Amino acid sequence: MIAATGLRWILTLLFCALAAYGLWRALAARSHPWTARLAHGLHALMALAMFAMAWSWGMDLPGTPQVIFFSLAAAWFVLIALALPSGPEPRARALMNALPHAVMTGAMAWMVAAMPSGMSVGAMGGGHAHDMPGMDMSAPGATATMTLSGTGDRWSAGLLALVLLTLALWWLAKGFDTGRLAPRTASRAASGGAVHAAWDLGCHGLMALGMAVMFVVMV
Repeated sequence: MIAATGLRWILTLLFCALAAYGLWRALAARSHPWTARLAHGLHALMALAMFAMAWSWGMDLPGTPQVIFFSLAAAWFVLIALALPSGPEPRARALMNALPHAVMTGAMAWMVAAMPSGMSVGAMGGGHAHDMPGMDMSAPGATATMTLSGTGDRWSAGLLALVLLTLALWWLAKGFDTGRLAPRTASRAASGGAVHAAWDLGCHGLMALGMAVMFVVMV
């Protein structure tokens, strides 16, 4: 999907690091509720899917199972937020916290659905990329990058990029604030929890930022 070697490797390292962190949090945080650990696992899988989409071989992966999986994951974030809290205020707060994750996961499903699934990609670095249905690969040489050809799809990708960029800035700012205030907490356990929360928020922000870049590439 991305022909620029530098950007492709930057995103590869970013998504692989995020996948490793999500997997570590899913396996190591055994004292956390199973919903929190599953959420970390879903983020790890989404990071791996984004890593694959940065490379041409990622286009050969079946798209329909990914669309179904990430659509169900987006619905799960919303449903679990509605089901678990007991009071109206906690439920509303949990829903507001879950919506950004649902939006990000739903955007992942949209991206996979918009990409041509199960088709091989030409040698993008050598100027031999071939057009695919719904995609425009007219740029020459090493700068060739697959972009959406439909006007509606391009507008949708641009809007999702803007939404994801907004979420990225919000998560990163919140993560920096949480990390900055962590040493001021009273107990070591509370301080450690704040540090983990700051890392989680930072990783969510970086995930959203990487996805925003991928959507910009598609426009």
